[in-house]
Amino acid sequence: MDRAADCKGNLLVDSARRHLLSYSLEARGWRSAMKAEMTRRGFVVGTASVAGTTFGLGLWRRSRRVNRQLKVPAPHQLRLGPGKVIVAKGPMPAENVRRALEAAGGLKALVSGRQTVVVKPNMAWDLPPETGANANPATVAAVVRLCREASPDARVIVFDRTMSRDPSGPYRTSGIADAVRSAGGTVHYVDESRFHEVPIPDAFALKAWPFYELVLFQDQVDVLINLPAAKTHSTSGLTLGMKNAFGMVGGERGQLHQQIHEKIADLHRVVKVDLTILDATRVMFRNGPNSPRRSDVDDSPERAQRIIVGTDPVAVDAYAARELFGRDPADVGFIRRGAEAGLGDLKFTVREA
Repeated sequence: MDRAADCKGNLLVDSARRHLLSYSLEARGWRSAMKAEMTRRGFVVGTASVAGTTFGLGLWRRSRRVNRQLKVPAPHQLRLGPGKVIVAKGPMPAENVRRALEAAGGLKALVSGRQTVVVKPNMAWDLPPETGANANPATVAAVVRLCREASPDARVIVFDRTMSRDPSGPYRTSGIADAVRSAGGTVHYVDESRFHEVPIPDAFALKAWPFYELVLFQDQVDVLINLPAAKTHSTSGLTLGMKNAFGMVGGERGQLHQQIHEKIADLHRVVKVDLTILDATRVMFRNGPNSPRRSDVDDSPERAQRIIVGTDPVAVDAYAARELFGRDPADVGFIRRGAEAGLGDLKFTVREA
């Protein structure tokens, strides 16, 4: 990581510490608590203090005995910013991705050197591409390929915390795993021991939660690209970019569905997404998020066949809510809450690529 990013990270840590409690646990008790809490999808607490170490956003993972800094937004020269959205339309997903990103200044404005780029698509469901339940594999492959073109030395990792006991099912059936490999990326399967519970300052409802280290720490990720699908959702109404953070965290997912709008916003107080690429190649306009029926998906040019990009997660979702689903963004709870939390703008401007 560069010196500027380190400075920003240290400032974030110092600021956050003023708002958080300090804890001190005996090493033996901490290990016992971890063992008791471990389940298939249980919490892995890597941020508790050990033997008197301060518990805060400067995180101590005992197995490595290092102070780990949280990821901060990556520096970039993209022609994007608060409230700015770029949209590319057409029948070819890969071409839409390329045109949208070129209009934003190209991925060379974000990715460079030997950076680690983490791409987090919606890849949660063991359903084929034509259902629209996951991101389109052609879209994901295009993003990986463009990252590699921007910096051949960069490492591009793709993962999701799926809804299946065996994640290889969604990875395979969605077509994304093969697409990623063909584009030169690395397919990563979630390791449950790599979740770390962190406190969430100024949260609406979620005071602490376990996050996956590939999206959390500066020593794991330089650039984080969020690649959601566009769908309805039985609990949150819609699932777009911000909701896609559920696949970046651990814990019991059912607990997140209580006060879901507030908790979606709270997750983004910690997760620092650098670029959202919303895949609206297909739009699941009813019975989402995992309908297997083609009749619940629209792939017409009037509503779908588009790629939406932005660095403002609230603005990207606001555009999608209005233009893809005919919803007032202010009436979608997690979008409104995201704006209230200062995560982005409800008002957006659109440039077509």
